[in-house]
Amino acid sequence: MASDLAERVDALEGRLDELVVCLSHSWGGLEQVAAQDAVDRAALGLKARALVLEGSPIHQNLTQRNSGVVPVPLSFRPRDLLDFRLKGELERLFASGVNVVHTHQTTLLGTLIPWMWKHPQVSAFASRHIINNHDKRDFIHRLLYGRLDYLLVMSQTLRENVMATHPLRERQVKVVNLGLDFSVFDPDRVDPARQRAAWGADPETLVIGLVGRIDPAKGQATFVRAAAGVIKALGDRAKVKFVMVGEETLGRASNHLGELKEMVQQFRLEDHVVFAGYQENIPEVMRSFDILVMPSRQEAFGLVAIEAMAMECPIIISRGGSAAEIVGEEEYGLLTRPEDAFDLQRQLRHLIDHPEVRAEMGRKARAHVMAHYDRQVRIERTLELYNRALRRRKILN
Repeated sequence: MASDLAERVDALEGRLDELVVCLSHSWGGLEQVAAQDAVDRAALGLKARALVLEGSPIHQNLTQRNSGVVPVPLSFRPRDLLDFRLKGELERLFASGVNVVHTHQTTLLGTLIPWMWKHPQVSAFASRHIINNHDKRDFIHRLLYGRLDYLLVMSQTLRENVMATHPLRERQVKVVNLGLDFSVFDPDRVDPARQRAAWGADPETLVIGLVGRIDPAKGQATFVRAAAGVIKALGDRAKVKFVMVGEETLGRASNHLGELKEMVQQFRLEDHVVFAGYQENIPEVMRSFDILVMPSRQEAFGLVAIEAMAMECPIIISRGGSAAEIVGEEEYGLLTRPEDAFDLQRQLRHLIDHPEVRAEMGRKARAHVMAHYDRQVRIERTLELYNRALRRRKILN
């Protein structure tokens, strides 16, 4: 694998000039993947730029970490179709050498692709992170998706969804799994004691966690209702903490966090529920959990799921999307019905009452993630596709 990666880098070094596009004010899995992908390629000595919204979390992240990625901040959010202000920016970037445009938001294809038609030397990539529920096989989408070199998805489930709803040829859609750095996500290198103590959890306390932005679609309300049921069922022996990691999306007019805090008070769960806010120390957080819960309404593929699994933490995840693909035959976690607090409570009780099942599930989960979600494999596979696309456009010999 190392030799393959070296070959890809050698073929592209000094020739690849990539523009990653992520125009989002959120900081969730999509944005983190877009940022990390660009950083990984820059770390290999390849030229990477990132078109971002000025002041957005991804802009701040790439700037603060001195990543080697050159941010290209926009002071405006382009329209989804034919934004002429964006045209001027793209023309400048193409003139300066950009030869791969890779957007992580397919909604932007309508304002990216039209300005690329007169630049046949520029390869067009898109990554799709969410399940599509609409038929996009109309004339306009055929024009837009016909210009793509490749559409990348992170699971076989997503690939099947895309092929059923998009005007794409088989060869255009490629599965490129998410990837982790296992020198960072290594349970043997992380001591969870400090983090658990910060949440008020001693060694005998069971910690059940949820990681994600505070949003009704992420299922925090279902999580709180299930917590109330678990605490009531366990009674006096309830040494359990329910920890929510995350914050509300920047700039969004919402008070869902306030609503959740009111729910906690109504159920009298103040001693059991912790609102931990945004956390950067994700390996330590995942190691501090005994169980991770992902009760989203629909999750195409949860980055936090494989992060938890890599730290030997069993998961409970809502059915739908790629959930069954993540947990296999429920070897690495359990499935629950979306927005069903009673079903989530039932699955939690099973893992709470069977610590040996949790331990075995966690061990199997890490082995599975290490076999299928290695970051180096993701980098190598993406560079292979960049290489193919640029050769097809005669940028590389």
